[in-house]
Amino acid sequence: MRNWKSWIWPGVATVACLTALAVWLHLDPVETDLKERATSALATDHAWAGVALDGRDLTLQGLAPSAENRAEALAIAQQTYGVRTVIDETGLLPEQSPYLLSLDKTENGLVLNGFAPDMATRARLITLLSETLPGIALLDQLKLARGAPDEFTALVEYGSSVFSRLSTGLMELNGPAIRIKGQALNPADHEIALQLLSASPPGDGRVESLEISPAPANGDYTWSAEVDDAHLTLRGYIPDPSMRSALIDAATASRPDLEVVDKMRFASGVPDGVDWLAASRDAIALVSLMEDGRVSIRNDRIDISGDSSDAEAFRAFQARLDQGLSGGVKLGTTDIGVARVSPFVWTATLDPDRLLLEGFVPSEAVADDLVGSARLKFGSLRIDNRMTVAGGAPEGFSAAADAVLQGLSRLDGGVATLSDMESTLTGNAFSAAASGEIADQLGTALPEAFSLRETIGQLPLPSENLNGTECQDQIDRIASQNSVLFDTGEARIQYHSWGFLDRIAFLARKCPGVRLEISGHTDADGETDANLALSERRAEAVMAYMVDAGVARSRLVSVGYGESNPVADNETEAGKAANRRIEFRIVE
Repeated sequence: MRNWKSWIWPGVATVACLTALAVWLHLDPVETDLKERATSALATDHAWAGVALDGRDLTLQGLAPSAENRAEALAIAQQTYGVRTVIDETGLLPEQSPYLLSLDKTENGLVLNGFAPDMATRARLITLLSETLPGIALLDQLKLARGAPDEFTALVEYGSSVFSRLSTGLMELNGPAIRIKGQALNPADHEIALQLLSASPPGDGRVESLEISPAPANGDYTWSAEVDDAHLTLRGYIPDPSMRSALIDAATASRPDLEVVDKMRFASGVPDGVDWLAASRDAIALVSLMEDGRVSIRNDRIDISGDSSDAEAFRAFQARLDQGLSGGVKLGTTDIGVARVSPFVWTATLDPDRLLLEGFVPSEAVADDLVGSARLKFGSLRIDNRMTVAGGAPEGFSAAADAVLQGLSRLDGGVATLSDMESTLTGNAFSAAASGEIADQLGTALPEAFSLRETIGQLPLPSENLNGTECQDQIDRIASQNSVLFDTGEARIQYHSWGFLDRIAFLARKCPGVRLEISGHTDADGETDANLALSERRAEAVMAYMVDAGVARSRLVSVGYGESNPVADNETEAGKAANRRIEFRIVE
């Protein structure tokens, strides 16, 4: 019997072990399959959930980001085919309020702090930042917590979108509120960063504060205002947004008829001692007076080029410069013209009481020259200057204007006109000889490219002659308005005086019954004998002119008195000028 027992019990034990092993080997594939299917079903939106199987009994574990998400995970586990029971051992992540996240970019890399709602979101943020800032070390210190605002990932993406444009920066998310500050890499990146953040944040997000410090300027600190027929463009460096607004407002107010185009960029580096806002406002005021042009500031220097819209604007421009520049800048180059006009018309009209000058001239200097030339030709006759500065004058304008003005000075009233390169002269000369001379001299004096159209008649003598007294009165009246001009130290009559002598000769012809003495006088400079000889030659030159103008030589006598009959003090320049004279006196 004892031998039988020792034989049977080892066999029973072996069979029992083999049976248990067979059961275990049969159940393990079932558990593995159930776990895989449950994990796969939870992976998409419930990756936080872990599963454990005991046969066909499933235990759900982990911390859910929300009660709703927890309930969804539990339902998915319960609906997994083959699971007999589900044991819920899940919990909720701790709720965080306020819900904070920060991204800090330093010279050493990125540091991500704060909270994320789940591991999947955390992974998405890491991927996002790695793609936005490749090659930069990232230290992830995020913790999981509930309470994330709507569009959490999109808000982080919005706030971090500018970090590739910053050398250093900090983005803080406090619920839906975003705060960003940093230092731009360069002026261009500063503008791009502001443009990126100009769009509204996603969801209920809002930008609570934005402080991006400008980068240093690339090279010189420059700014300019440029105007054309449709735009006033502002470009260059400014230190802050408040100045941008102020300059745009100033440009809009100065030229409301133009579109203001803002191409300004933020940069640090305003030169020491320069008030950039004051200097830029001055530049806008100057460029607003132009039709097209540019005013630029480079460090502490302002340069100006372009055309003013009209002569009034040109004068206003000059007056503005005369006031001095603001902001501590100094004037550099200035090249200002006046807008072109076409046709370029200038007119001189001679009446008994005045000479009217009107139309366009290329500059104030040319206008002054023409008035000065007219003063030499017409003496004290009133000159009414209505000339306007404009661009577009033909080459040779000044010479042409002086030539027709000279022709007009030898007429008894008339009109001289320049229209681009066409010149006209109309009126009556004082003699037939003068009529021919005027046309010939104009043909010679006008620049080659100018054409001439003249209608010059001859002023007839009145039917009644003047007596000696009447003749002297009229000669004195004309002589009081003008004088005969000679080249210095010479007896050659200047062409400015030809018109004056034409009038004296015409008067002499109106009183044929009298003789006329032409006397020459000098100042006291030089030798007495030399002055006497010079006065005689000058008197003779005037007499020869009057003979050519139609006065009979037998009616004329020339006398030189030298310095012997002064009419003013020879100790002053004005006195000397008065003493150098030609006098006309009727002698019976």
